[in-house]
Amino acid sequence: MEVSDALRARLRSRDCRGRSLIPGMAVLLLAAAVTAGYPLTARADLGAAFSGLTAKADDATSAFSSPAGIVRLDRPEVVVQTSFAYTDAKFRVDDASFEGGNADHDNEVLFVPGLFYVHPLADRWRLGFSLNVPSGIGNDYGKNWSGRYLAEQSSLAFVASSAVVAWQASDKLSLGAGPYMMYTDSKTKARVNNLLPDAPDGSVRLEEDGVAFGYTLGAMYQFTGATRVAASFRSSVEPTLEGTPSFSNLDPLLREVLAAADLLGTEVDVDFKVPAIVQAGVYTELNDRWSVTGDVLWINMSQFGITRIAIEQDSITVREDSFRDSYMTTAGVTYQYRPDLAVSAGAMYFTSPISDGDRGIGLPLDRIFGVGAGVETPCASFICKVNLNYFDLGDGDLAEDGGPGTGSIAGSFSKNWAVMLDFQFRRRF
Repeated sequence: MEVSDALRARLRSRDCRGRSLIPGMAVLLLAAAVTAGYPLTARADLGAAFSGLTAKADDATSAFSSPAGIVRLDRPEVVVQTSFAYTDAKFRVDDASFEGGNADHDNEVLFVPGLFYVHPLADRWRLGFSLNVPSGIGNDYGKNWSGRYLAEQSSLAFVASSAVVAWQASDKLSLGAGPYMMYTDSKTKARVNNLLPDAPDGSVRLEEDGVAFGYTLGAMYQFTGATRVAASFRSSVEPTLEGTPSFSNLDPLLREVLAAADLLGTEVDVDFKVPAIVQAGVYTELNDRWSVTGDVLWINMSQFGITRIAIEQDSITVREDSFRDSYMTTAGVTYQYRPDLAVSAGAMYFTSPISDGDRGIGLPLDRIFGVGAGVETPCASFICKVNLNYFDLGDGDLAEDGGPGTGSIAGSFSKNWAVMLDFQFRRRF
């Protein structure tokens, strides 16, 4: 079998730059980042169901989530954060080109750390630092299911570091700004549909990573001692991901085809954009015991997409999935049971960034609904906060056709949820 000159030329052309080479006869790019606001592991002050992200601003986690809010802290303080997330997912196949049935049961426990620090510089100036994992998502479908040529495993993870300066412009207004760095890691794996009859499946794996820099802005306005509003903006960043696909157990015929097309041992550079985020929130104290918060986040998810390139013997097809902007809303309430003990509850909703008709198995994002509760109390020399949150991640209903080599698949998740237990240890100096 020979690769046509037209196909070889197209593969080498700029039309295919920035796409990751993935499964078998296909090439899959997760050229998309779940943004730093995607709620599965969206981080800073996790709160009860992510409530109070913007205007509560009562500890050092605001250095990441609400930079103008750190002016409210009059002493140096550090917050060490540890989250444990248990995820449970099972994709059910309704129709598929290849045999294999449903995906494997995917459940795991994830550890997610964070570190935040705020230091007063003068009466009206504050300096804040953060190092955390703002977002991440992934799926493990197994080696033998019907969609194995489209995806076996996929994941996106992010590590963010920021430094912000906040200024108390007046008795009521404060402003904050600073740079942040985002490290992105993408891993994908799929089975390879070998060309020779009765040949067992091969496999392909690609890991790519890269670093990019952006900036964050924030403002807070204090109407009274009990009521304030705040807003923040986090710019988009454009990391270039680099990696080399690793193939194994290819039959001689397919290996010759991929080698002729320069798909073996070739480094892949992927240009993509982590979308910008705008958030706004309100905090108010109803009396000396009760307070409430509300937040709205807009995430410019339409800035990115997942690109799939299906390679056949003499043709190439490029498909770019269409994402849409998403919104997250949260509401929370806190009750100060006694001076050294506060309890809280919250709820959140995140709109789906992609419709059922456009969703792919590589990153099957859907709407998210979450509820949570928390408690805050002194422990040893720290102020300790513990939050327990439950997230319904939606059914991820999809129908995808990857071409003759990878096949088509339709189905949805019969299970798709997560529980997060978050610990925060706050120390003032």
